[in-house]
Amino acid sequence: MQHLKQTPLPVPRRHPLQARRHQRGMTLIEWMVSITVGLILLVGLSALIAQQSSTQAELEKSSRQIENGRYAMRLLQDDIELAGYFGEYAGAGELSLPNSLPNPCLVAATALTNALPFPIQGYDSPGASLPAAFSDCPLNAANHVDGSDILVVRRVEPATVTGLLTIGQPYLQSGLSASGSEFLSVLATAAGTAVDVAVFNLKKKDGTTTASLRKYLVHIYFLSPCSVPANGSTCSAANTDDGGVSVPTLKRLELLDAGMTTVPLVEGIDKMQIDYGFDTTGDGAPDSYAKDAAPFAAWDPATVADPKPIAHWGNVMTVRIHLLARNNERSGGYQDTKTYNLGLDGTTAASNDGFKRRVFSQLVRVVNISSRRDGS
Repeated sequence: MQHLKQTPLPVPRRHPLQARRHQRGMTLIEWMVSITVGLILLVGLSALIAQQSSTQAELEKSSRQIENGRYAMRLLQDDIELAGYFGEYAGAGELSLPNSLPNPCLVAATALTNALPFPIQGYDSPGASLPAAFSDCPLNAANHVDGSDILVVRRVEPATVTGLLTIGQPYLQSGLSASGSEFLSVLATAAGTAVDVAVFNLKKKDGTTTASLRKYLVHIYFLSPCSVPANGSTCSAANTDDGGVSVPTLKRLELLDAGMTTVPLVEGIDKMQIDYGFDTTGDGAPDSYAKDAAPFAAWDPATVADPKPIAHWGNVMTVRIHLLARNNERSGGYQDTKTYNLGLDGTTAASNDGFKRRVFSQLVRVVNISSRRDGS
């Protein structure tokens, strides 16, 4: 029996890479790929964070602008609605008219009394030179935005005075005359801390109790090119106040015991234009709107034979306010091509200076004056 010779099968050789398949760690190429991918992700994440930060900054600027615009409008609305409030006295339409428009800056009791028939008084778009009356105010052309309106509001505080008076502060007393037959008003400046009954001599309806006193207020609203002047008094023509970039600000001159004092109210108000609703029929409703009282110089409700054009400021029943608010800070790369409607004053083109802007408009009723005419 013949045996076959068996040939041993060859043993396969392992590939060198297979021999190292259990090695630990990473190669240089793998490290480089990982670092590259990580850098790409980091750049993308950084860009996303930067974009979100920029968006958040713009949102904050816009929110502040809206807040400033609404707050400025609210301040004006509240004051205008109270214009002509003189306590218990309801016959403001029967007050004697002066021969000329009252100077809003004079603080003597006589001047303030002559101004009582004009709870609302306006100056339409004064230019580089202010009206002569403002030479008596702590307001000059450098501190006023050219072309923006000036609004004067006259009234008394709703709260009556209790306790001692403030020397130099004007007060208004409304009450019955000595005969007890009609309501009158007495406006005088306190000469002492106690009520001088020889001056404030009106009575309440009981005929014996001294009528209440209220502080007499004059508010003059205007726009200033800056909020806080660098030199402490005058806004710079170089636009370098407020830390380097001047911020236009709604301000108010207030009648206090020491005279007129300037009070900053709201930053970021770029323009203010006001339209007045005049009652030409005596029913307490506005019949026509104008930027001032000039168009009605031929009409006078008291007497046609002796017309007084200034009387028409006493016929303002509504006030339409237009405010152009802007951001306090520039927005990089922002291009503004809009035009903004500011009522009867027309439109104003965008300054395209990097500041975002928005118009706020509102119609406000002069409640006290219109209510006396319509019987409400």
